[in-house]
Amino acid sequence: MRKKVDLEELLKNVEKPGRYLGGEWNEIRKSPENSKAKIALIFPDVYEVGMSYLGQKILYSVLNDHPDFLAERVFVPWIDFEERLRSSNIPLYSLENRIPLSKFDILGFSLLYELNYSNIMTILELGNIPFFSFDRDLKYPLIMAGGPAVFNPEPVVDIFDLFVVGDGEEAFIEIVEKFVRLREDLKEKKEILRELSDITGVYVPSLYTPYRPPKSFLLAEKPIKGIPAKVEKRILFPFHQAPFPEKIIVPNVKVVFDRVAVEVARGCPHQCRFCQASSIYFPSRVKSPSFVMKKILNSLKLTGYEDTSLSSLSVSDYPYFDGIVEALMSRLVDQKISLSVPSLRPEGLSSELAKNISKVRKTGFTLVPEAGTERLRCVINKKLGDEEIYEACSNAFSLGWRLLKLYFMVGLPTERDEDLEGITKLIEAIIRIGYKNLKSAPKINLSISSFIPKPHTPFQWLKMEDEKILKEKHKFLKSRLKRYPFVKIKKHPIKNSILEAVFSRGDRRLNQVLLQAWKRGVRFDSWADCFNFRIWEDAFEFEKIDYKVYLQAQDRDAILPWEHIETGIKKSHLLQELDKALKENRSLSCFEDECSQCQGCSFPSLLERKFPEKIETLPDFNSIFGKKTWEVIRYRAFYSKLKAVRFISHTDLNNIIQRGFRRAGVSVVHSEGFHPKMKVSYLPALPLGMEGKAEVIEFRSQYLFSEREFVSHVNNYLPEGVKFLALKRLMSLKPSLTEDLRTLVYSVDLRSREIKEALKTICRKEGVSLDDDFEKIEGLVNDYLTKNQNESVERISVDREDEKLFLHLKHSPQRALRPQEIVEAILKVKNPVFVMAREKVLFK
Repeated sequence: MRKKVDLEELLKNVEKPGRYLGGEWNEIRKSPENSKAKIALIFPDVYEVGMSYLGQKILYSVLNDHPDFLAERVFVPWIDFEERLRSSNIPLYSLENRIPLSKFDILGFSLLYELNYSNIMTILELGNIPFFSFDRDLKYPLIMAGGPAVFNPEPVVDIFDLFVVGDGEEAFIEIVEKFVRLREDLKEKKEILRELSDITGVYVPSLYTPYRPPKSFLLAEKPIKGIPAKVEKRILFPFHQAPFPEKIIVPNVKVVFDRVAVEVARGCPHQCRFCQASSIYFPSRVKSPSFVMKKILNSLKLTGYEDTSLSSLSVSDYPYFDGIVEALMSRLVDQKISLSVPSLRPEGLSSELAKNISKVRKTGFTLVPEAGTERLRCVINKKLGDEEIYEACSNAFSLGWRLLKLYFMVGLPTERDEDLEGITKLIEAIIRIGYKNLKSAPKINLSISSFIPKPHTPFQWLKMEDEKILKEKHKFLKSRLKRYPFVKIKKHPIKNSILEAVFSRGDRRLNQVLLQAWKRGVRFDSWADCFNFRIWEDAFEFEKIDYKVYLQAQDRDAILPWEHIETGIKKSHLLQELDKALKENRSLSCFEDECSQCQGCSFPSLLERKFPEKIETLPDFNSIFGKKTWEVIRYRAFYSKLKAVRFISHTDLNNIIQRGFRRAGVSVVHSEGFHPKMKVSYLPALPLGMEGKAEVIEFRSQYLFSEREFVSHVNNYLPEGVKFLALKRLMSLKPSLTEDLRTLVYSVDLRSREIKEALKTICRKEGVSLDDDFEKIEGLVNDYLTKNQNESVERISVDREDEKLFLHLKHSPQRALRPQEIVEAILKVKNPVFVMAREKVLFK
């Protein structure tokens, strides 16, 4: 059901066209005609961000594993492609089968971040779908959402038909199965929604009405007759048996987190009082070490990634963390595959752990103290002392880490001047530790954000710090640290934090504000270069709403806009934690405390801690192709880059080939040092949009390959559009690829519409008739060669039989010619790369 759109025409002059191609390795493309339900999994941000989200990968696998369901991916297009879709009157489509949004049965949005809300409107408008649920009947797709932001969905409830609160793996399947059955018998959407609301974790906002409760200036929700007052979140249990994908999609363009990531735990045992995630994903549940090992090793083999990571809110609290890192690295080090871990609690980074992680490459070292003093860390219940931070830094620096990432917040409850001063003292102490271990200054990336009192946390009743005071605090830190040029401060814009706070703490009145802001042009509010708070202020003013009311303190007895959504953490427990915070008292974590003593939640029996199994070192997971030799052999391989792949950049194509080699078990010699990489040489980069018919790479391997077997084998592990053609073994004295290169041969398709239109324009300007295209082009070529004497141009000729213009250009590393500029000068065609190809290369 691939819509016959001239996609290549659409992608010309678009930034990063690879975002919109699809066709990646491990993509699942099922038959729409044979599917009982077609589901679009929509992420309201660009491809690079959405493809990094683990939740979408899980749902994509779970839904497509169902024999009757088809699930495809949709991301919001960047502004330039949005304009191209509009001007071409082409609806937004999915990547796999290019199905228009309106042709799906269900649209499932992942809502992670409130500043993505305006992108929801863009997606629906580009899909020709009405914004609000009450304007849509069953002729339109059912629209639902899940993710962290749905724990207060009120600011966007008018858009969605239903929400999935909590874990979605089982709930999503249950919803789709029931929807397929119901639509056979029921003809009204409200009847179907009423039936779907019986599923645990499903919130149907049309079944609740807003009202203003006592002691509150915000709207809360009450159910209509027969509907439960509270929506109980869905919890996946037992978690260690939950499905998890191994055969994940490998993007054709670089994404934010470009690696195999395996979830080792969900939830967090700690009760940091600022942290909404610990409530949303409660209770803490863990995967067995054998499950994690198996998933990582199988996924690396199926994807060809050179990096993997363990994913969790608090990965160093995973009971098998040290042991599994050691076992994994014993297998990954020979394959030159590195292990990344997210931000660590400092006590979790022992010297031995740091040594294991750094065996292949130093992938990153991040600490999250949050506050500058131990007193303030007690307030927020962050169990972390200064000495633990210093020890972790010393362990990292002593093993050669030179870059450290640190995260802090300002505007925390009870924050004082000495707490801000504590941040600077902490950093200065870390700098001294760096000098001591590295004999030079370490590089520090310091991230400073403004605290937001989020729903479902003990601080939800508190006000957000005034903007003026937050500015002063950011300014103070910047002024105190400006003497250290190696400390790079990344400040999260305060206006962004304010808008995030408003929508995370908002009620139903914000639905119309969102619509007004979108109509006025807001897009990509999470991107600093796109954010415009002035537009939002105008929208609030138009709706006669003072956004600052959402930033104020709330009465402890008030019913809050999100109270009908249950996390499992009792309100009484949150209030108790708030009182302890204000007294600067710490609480024990779930792993330290007994459930019978705490009694702060509704799910104590679901808390998973450990499994009775040992961590075993698994056998080698990757089969190597070819015959092992005692020498290192040089190879030159020829391949083509055709059709849609010409919209992939040179760097991204290199990644595609190298990951194809890994999947195929082709062992390539790596560089030495802290960041080993495959030693592969390439031709000069092709401009984006130009095909390559005989591209060349050069590499070394300790394995012997025959040409026919190599070509046949490797092509089985490459996405459509990339194909190896030949392999040549080189003598040891043969010059390198760059030194051996003599001539690059390019062609121009003279049958293309662009060239014919350009010739007509030239003849019209000259006042001559176009009797013979080829004669005219030959004349233009001769004129160019006469006016431009360039030793690097060997020959330019017209082939009337093939209807092509050929350019033979000498290779010169010092003064590389751009063939597209020559064609543009001859034929006056702007950016002609899309009608050009590199036909072949000639060696000395």
